Amino acid sequence: MNTLASMHPGAWAIVTKVRAEGALMHRLAALGLRAGNRLLVLRRARFHGPIHVRIGTTELLLRHADACHVEVAACHEMQTASACATQPIAPPRI
Repeated sequence: MNTLASMHPGAWAIVTKVRAEGALMHRLAALGLRAGNRLLVLRRARFHGPIHVRIGTTELLLRHADACHVEVAACHEMQTASACATQPIAPPRI
């Protein structure tokens, strides 16, 4: 089981399951973290700091504790390359 918290910057992944309940489940779903959605990990802060991800055209920062509730499959683990077909995306704005 891979979680979003274990992914490295530059990695593409697909959300497979969100293991959360109540308000946290609703918050993560509202941010776009739902099963089947593709994401790109942009940055990870040290020492269990926030994780910067892009889902579609939206960028967000997640606490490490929240990212631990999001199960993902890295794109290289997917059976078909089309599952994570990448399109050129703009680099993050600084």
